[in-house]
Amino acid sequence: MELCKERNWSLYKLAREAGIPEATVYGWFNENYFTPSRSSIEDICRAFEISVAAFYNDVDLDKLTPQQIELLNLFEKVPDSKKTVILDIVRSFID
Repeated sequence: MELCKERNWSLYKLAREAGIPEATVYGWFNENYFTPSRSSIEDICRAFEISVAAFYNDVDLDKLTPQQIELLNLFEKVPDSKKTVILDIVRSFID
């Protein structure tokens, strides 16, 4: 995982910081690969102090302004049912 390399974290440290069992984390990276659950991804993001959007989009947080980071973090807290409404509102400012 690129985020681990950037921070010089081992998979053990990732598991410990995210509060996820080591076997689960190692399972993501070996031949028994399986996809992490949404809650595990959220735990990983909390450990790395990034938004879920940044995790999925591989956003370089060093290139984002504090406002952009705040916006991503706040957007992740919005219920999925309301995210489309927010996107429509933002698009209306651009059109």
